[in-house]
Amino acid sequence: MSLNRLFWLISILLMLLFLTLIGRIVSSEWSVYERSTKSMPAIRNLQLALLVEEKLAAERGPVNSRLTQESDDAAEAFAGLEQARSASDQSLATLRHALQVQADPQLAPVIEHVESTQQALAAARKEADLLLTRPKPQRDMAAVGTALEMMTHAVGVFAPAISTLSGIAVKSDAQLSDGLQGAQLTSSLRNIAGQIGSVFVAPIVAQRPLTTQEINTFSKLSGQIEQLYSVIELQLHTYQDNPTVEVALNTVRDQYLGAGLGFLDELFVIGRSTGNYGLSAHDVTARYVPKMAAIPHLRDLVLAEMLKQAEDKNRHAAYVLLAATCLGVIALGIFMLLMRVIRQRVLRPILDATDLFTSLAEERLNTAIPIPRHDDEIGAMMRAIHVLKAHSVAKVSLEKQREELITQLQTLSDTDFLTGLMNRRAFFSQGEQQFGIAQRYRRQLVLILMDVDHFKAVNDQYGHPGGDQVLRGVADLCRRYRRKVDLLARYGGEEFIALLPEIDLSQGLAVAEKLRSAIDACHLQLDDGQIVNVTASFGVAAFDSEAVDCDKSLESLIERADQALYQAKHGGRNMVVASPQRKFDESFSSSDAPI
Repeated sequence: MSLNRLFWLISILLMLLFLTLIGRIVSSEWSVYERSTKSMPAIRNLQLALLVEEKLAAERGPVNSRLTQESDDAAEAFAGLEQARSASDQSLATLRHALQVQADPQLAPVIEHVESTQQALAAARKEADLLLTRPKPQRDMAAVGTALEMMTHAVGVFAPAISTLSGIAVKSDAQLSDGLQGAQLTSSLRNIAGQIGSVFVAPIVAQRPLTTQEINTFSKLSGQIEQLYSVIELQLHTYQDNPTVEVALNTVRDQYLGAGLGFLDELFVIGRSTGNYGLSAHDVTARYVPKMAAIPHLRDLVLAEMLKQAEDKNRHAAYVLLAATCLGVIALGIFMLLMRVIRQRVLRPILDATDLFTSLAEERLNTAIPIPRHDDEIGAMMRAIHVLKAHSVAKVSLEKQREELITQLQTLSDTDFLTGLMNRRAFFSQGEQQFGIAQRYRRQLVLILMDVDHFKAVNDQYGHPGGDQVLRGVADLCRRYRRKVDLLARYGGEEFIALLPEIDLSQGLAVAEKLRSAIDACHLQLDDGQIVNVTASFGVAAFDSEAVDCDKSLESLIERADQALYQAKHGGRNMVVASPQRKFDESFSSSDAPI
C-alpha cells in the first residue's frame, strides 16, 4: 500500500474514532436527558397520587367523628365533612385530568384505578350519609363500623394506582428508587398515624376504657409506626447531605414520634385503666392532628427534591448536548485543517523524497538506500507481551491449585476422619456463632449430647474395626435425621453432639427420641456379615434467654446436657433425659418435631 493511501486510511479511521467518541458522549447525555424528561411528569403524577391518598385518609376523620358523636355545633361538623370530601374530590379530579392530558398508554390502568376509587368512595359516602340521617342512639354500631371499613376500602382500591405510578417513575430513572420508596413509606406513615388516632375517638366520646381489640390495634399500629420511621431513615440515606430533608426527618421524629405519639401514649395509659380522659374528641383532634403535619411535609419535601434533581439533570444534559455538538463541529473543522497541514508539510515532502530515491535507484547507484527493518520495537513488544501472558497463565494456574489445596486442607481440618462428621474443634467454632445469635436475638436453641451405650463391650466383642463401623453407622443415622441448619459433630470417642436452632425443649426431646428409637431399631451389619444392635443415651438442654439463670456460654449449655446424659446413663441407658431433672415421657408425641 502506498504511503498516500495509508495516510488517507489512517485519517478516515481517526475521523471515525473521533465521531464515535462524540457520538457516545451525545448518546449518554441524551439518555440522561430522556430519562429526566420522562421522570419529571412521573414524579408529579406520584406526587398527586400521594396527595389523593392523604386526602382520602383525612376524610375518614370527620366521618368517624360524625358517626360516633353528636357535635355541639352540627353546622361546623357538617362543614368540616364537606370540606374533607371536597378536598378528596378535587385531588382525584386533578390527578385524573393530569393523567388524561399525558395520553400515555402506561397510565390507562391508573385511570381505571382512579375511577374505581371514585366509585368505592361514592358507595362509602352513601352508606355514611344514610347513617347520619338517623339520631346517634338509633345508629347501629356494626353499620357504623361497616361504613368506616368502606372508607378504608376506598383507600385500598387506590393503592395499586400508587404502586403503578411508582413503578413507572422507577422505570424512567432507577436512581429515583430510594427517594420514591421513602416518599411512599412516609405517606403510609401518615395513614397509620391517622388510623392510630382514630382508635381513641369512640372511647373518648363515651369516656370509657379501651376494649381489648382497641388495645391490640393501638399496640400493633404503634409498632408499625416505629418500624416505618426506621425504614424511612434508611431509604432517605441518599439525602443525608441535604440539610432541609435532614431537618424535616428530625422534625417528624421529635414532633410526631415524640410529642404526638407521646400524647397518644398518655391517653393509652388512661384508656387501659379508668377511661377518664378529661378531654373531648375535639380537644384530642386539636392536639394530635397538628403533630402529624410534619409527616406530609417530609413527603412533599422529598418529592420536591427529587423533582428538582430531575430538572437539574435535564437542564445539565441539555447544556452538555449543546456543548458536545458545538465542540464536535469545531473539533472536526480543526481535524480537517490539521490533516491538510500534515499532507502539505509532512506527507508531500516524503513523497517527493520517495520519487527521488526511486530515480536514484534507477540511474544513480551511488545514492544511499535505507535498509528495511523487520525486527522492530513493535515486534519485540509483542514478543514480550506473549512471554508475559504465558507467565500470567502459569501464575493463575498455580493460584487456582493453591486455593483448591487450601480448601481441601480446611475441609480435612474441620472433619472427623472416621465418621465424616464435623469434628469437635469445628463444632465449637460454628456453635459459638449459633449460640451468640440465639443470645443476641433471643431465639430458641437446643443442644443434644448422645453417647453409645456399652461401646467398650462392642469394641471388646467385635474389635476396634467393628467398633469403628458401628460409629460410622450411628453417624449415618444421625446425619439422616438432622436438618440442614443443625450442627452435628463427633464430640469424642462414642459421643456425638448436635445443636438445633429455632426449636424449643419439647421439639428437641422429640428429635432425640426419634433418633434414639432409630438407633435402637437399627441392625448394623459389619463387613464380616455380623449384625450388631446398639442403643444410645441422650441428654437434652435448651437455651432460654428469658430465664434469670440462662446459660451465658455454649460450654454452660453443654454442661447441662452432659448432666442430663449422666442421669440417662445411670437411669438405665437407652433413654432421653432433659435438663434439669426432666425425664422424657415414652408417650410423648413427636409428630410436631422438626425432623
